[in-house]
Amino acid sequence: MDKSGLMFPKPGKKKKRRQHSKSIIQNKEDKKCYLCILLEDNWTTYTYLEEHHIFFSKHQRAVSERYGLKVYLCSYHHRIGPLAVHNNQKYRRLLEAKGQQAFEALYGHERFMEVFGENYT
Repeated sequence: MDKSGLMFPKPGKKKKRRQHSKSIIQNKEDKKCYLCILLEDNWTTYTYLEEHHIFFSKHQRAVSERYGLKVYLCSYHHRIGPLAVHNNQKYRRLLEAKGQQAFEALYGHERFMEVFGENYT
């Protein structure tokens, strides 16, 4: 199709889509809430889970995506209610410590400090 006659012709190249890395902590296909398992020993399978980037403030969300520092949570543990990581600092810190442990198992403590600059354990 000739786009030259259009008022706002679209560029010929498509945007490069960002590649999403897999979680290094949890397998998405299990369909289980990470905090349900960790806190309640509840292994229920969910049809809908929400992706949670463990380090989600400022520039850290993109870094979490790059290194696979994310878990899958039910909506109750993600954003609804008092036990949700976005509402409960205790559980947020717990996930940050678990994320640091998983990162350090692959890359080491020195690399974690280079990337995140803070110790969460």
